[in-house]
Amino acid sequence: MVKARLFFVVSGEHRTLPHAEIRAILQSRKIRFKQTASSAKMLRVTADSSALDAISERSVMFEQCGLEITATNGGIKRLLSVLSRMNLSDHFTNKRSFAVRSLRVGGAFRYLNRATLERRIGAVLKQKSHGVKVDLDRPDLTFLCIVYSRGLLLGEITHSRMPGLIASRRPRKRPVFHPSTMQPKLARCIVNLARPTERGILLDPFCGVGGILLEAVAIHCRAVGADADTRMLRGARTNLAHYEAEPFGLINADATRLPIRGVESIVTDPPYGREASTHGRGLHALIREFLPSAHDILSREGHLCICCPSSLRIMSIAKRAGFKLVESHLVYVHRSLTRRILVLRKR
Repeated sequence: MVKARLFFVVSGEHRTLPHAEIRAILQSRKIRFKQTASSAKMLRVTADSSALDAISERSVMFEQCGLEITATNGGIKRLLSVLSRMNLSDHFTNKRSFAVRSLRVGGAFRYLNRATLERRIGAVLKQKSHGVKVDLDRPDLTFLCIVYSRGLLLGEITHSRMPGLIASRRPRKRPVFHPSTMQPKLARCIVNLARPTERGILLDPFCGVGGILLEAVAIHCRAVGADADTRMLRGARTNLAHYEAEPFGLINADATRLPIRGVESIVTDPPYGREASTHGRGLHALIREFLPSAHDILSREGHLCICCPSSLRIMSIAKRAGFKLVESHLVYVHRSLTRRILVLRKR
């Protein structure tokens, strides 16, 4: 496969999750890549251009992505000098109009006025476009100049995340609401962190009213939900039907004794907090019983993504159950709760 230089502009609400989600999606699609640089809002990799389609189809933490044209360590004069010597005809093929946008990351190069930057880059590109017009409202082709700590990057935007992609699936908009349900953006992210493929089974063994299942089905996973509470399962079935999301199955079962094997991905947010029920078991005891069961049903190459309060010493339990750590992230929820998100694999 031909490797290309790619860039991803990501949302900035979390320091590590957006980058981790992109890497996990590429790994699940078996797309080989090499990370070349990263910053708070940007990730750069070398990979086949199919990586752009993979991320746009699954990620909710990317904002824009595309093909890197050039990057310089200097300011605008250096960038314009490099551009003036480049052959950019391939970018303008079959295009009738273009525009230049800019993004400043982390307050870098504050002396650069973004409007001036866009105008000067646009003037050079206009000379190389062979008659392609500038259209700032509805361009066929959009270039993005990213101003970051090390310099300037110019790329062609190929994909942008659709606004309001998951807004309709927010917990309060669903027919059945439960206060402990995870927000859909984070639910989609942890589904992706579990590296599911379209053919493998993805299981949420504490599925509740189906928030994680909704996001898994939305990216075409063969999603199975299980819960010991029949009321929760009825809520999950109602919510899934409302969004015309077809699960692979729903099971009324205890998460520590699941009648299923060969699961490729387990993604779950077990019950904890004031609004959640553990059916008489403390959270520590519940996790201690659940993780060996998860180890038994998970395929050899599978991943488990689990959320828990940061105060819970889950890694010692996970190691005793036969897991090794792939990655860990902390997510602040409110003053009394910070979530720890762990991605685990069998040792």
